[in-house]
Amino acid sequence: MRIKKSLFLFPVVILTFACAQNNEIIKKSISNINEDIITLQKSIAELQLNVQELDRKINVNNENIKVNSQAIEKLKNELNNYNYELENLKKKLTFNKPHTPQTPPSSSSIAPKPQDTSEIIIIEDDTTDKTSLYSYAYELFMKGKYFESLNKFNEFLKKFPNDDLSDNALYWIGEIYYSQKDYLKAIDTLKELIKKYPQGNKVPDAFLKLGYSYLEIGDQKNAINVLNTLINNYPGTRAATLAKQKLSELGASYD
Repeated sequence: MRIKKSLFLFPVVILTFACAQNNEIIKKSISNINEDIITLQKSIAELQLNVQELDRKINVNNENIKVNSQAIEKLKNELNNYNYELENLKKKLTFNKPHTPQTPPSSSSIAPKPQDTSEIIIIEDDTTDKTSLYSYAYELFMKGKYFESLNKFNEFLKKFPNDDLSDNALYWIGEIYYSQKDYLKAIDTLKELIKKYPQGNKVPDAFLKLGYSYLEIGDQKNAINVLNTLINNYPGTRAATLAKQKLSELGASYD
């Protein structure tokens, strides 16, 4: 009987031992899987951090591109403004250029008698003088000689306060202050232009630069009001188009 019992228990022991080995193998497999999962989770976390950092860099680059694009667009607008002013100046110089009458050809083969120069009276032409002064002041501005340009434009305004170019001269004085980051003086100058020369051709540009100046000192409320006034009072002008663009950049609506 003992032999039979022993023979019966032997397979059970073998089966138990085999099951124990299988359990150990399963445990090890589970442990290995868990370790793989942990490693995979770490890799995923690192990838997420890398993606976040990449997104941050992309956002920074996009912002830099946006800022650079706005700066380039602003420079282009300023250049167009200068070219427009230059073309107007050329037209006025051509229009105001004194006409020199030509001497009709003599019907005689004898050379004409020279005129007595003692009787020639030279009359100074005020139009030519004021145009030359304005042109010189503008040329100094374009060369970046702001101090000298400011003095010449002020000289022009002192001599010709009610000339067709007076509002232009005052506008460029405002531009000089703006370029020197003296925004408060720029604001005062441009407001003076709008008040003193309401019919001047530089009034729309003055409103635009006035709005920009308010933005530079952080007064967005006044800037928006000024730009809206420009759009409403001078629709269809280049300045009004730029004002709409600026309001869109600010996220502000225009009337």
